[in-house]
Amino acid sequence: MEERLQRIERRLEQVEKRLEQKETSRKEYNAKYYQQRKLQRTGLKNPDRNNLDLPRGWDERLEDKMQEWAEVAFRFATDLPRPRPFDFLEWLCWTWNVGTYQHKVITKSGGYNNLFIGYSGDKPLRLKFTDGDLYGNVRRTTFTPAQRDQFCEALWWKWSFAVLVKLKHAMGTRFQSLAPSFRRPLLLLMGGFGEVEVKADLFFDPQEANCARLGKAYRAAKPDLDHAWNACKKGLFSKVEPFADFVTQQ
Repeated sequence: MEERLQRIERRLEQVEKRLEQKETSRKEYNAKYYQQRKLQRTGLKNPDRNNLDLPRGWDERLEDKMQEWAEVAFRFATDLPRPRPFDFLEWLCWTWNVGTYQHKVITKSGGYNNLFIGYSGDKPLRLKFTDGDLYGNVRRTTFTPAQRDQFCEALWWKWSFAVLVKLKHAMGTRFQSLAPSFRRPLLLLMGGFGEVEVKADLFFDPQEANCARLGKAYRAAKPDLDHAWNACKKGLFSKVEPFADFVTQQ
């Protein structure tokens, strides 16, 4: 019996050593991986705060990029046989999320959107959001006051101001010359800044205080908004740059 116990103890010691070796190897691998990622990072340093809620409403360092993105927008807007607003939104969201900063602003795991809100040491610190809380897209078309508040406080309306509204300014008067079918989805995503009249004397604005009017406007805007939100999400999490050949072709 004693000899058997000794054999078991030796086996347990061997297992413990293997586990220790695996743990050491995992830590060494992670340290090496993060060091390589750190050396490979390019782009702007992420603001050390919620990247969708910046002090002046947008990252002013993106001003130089707006004209570049505007030229790409014109290409999608004038492509034949028809304008491609949703393809442009997909490309724009990928470019903003993946190709602009050192760390992706939004990642996804476990069914949640993980938003960059600052640093923990030199690593990204993230906060989880549901689709409804982040983007605002909801199935309901009627709102209670509490639901209205949740809808209008979705952070994607802030993204739209920080990116789409500034992009529209970069396009200047040429934006109005684009086809309505291209402009409408972008303007709807801008919320109240888009000033889209969805029905006679009814404008879509997430900040609308009257729940009945908000629901009526949302019902009219929802088909284009759903398509636009889906394009944004598809671009944010694409593994490769969408429509890269089209964007780079001469």
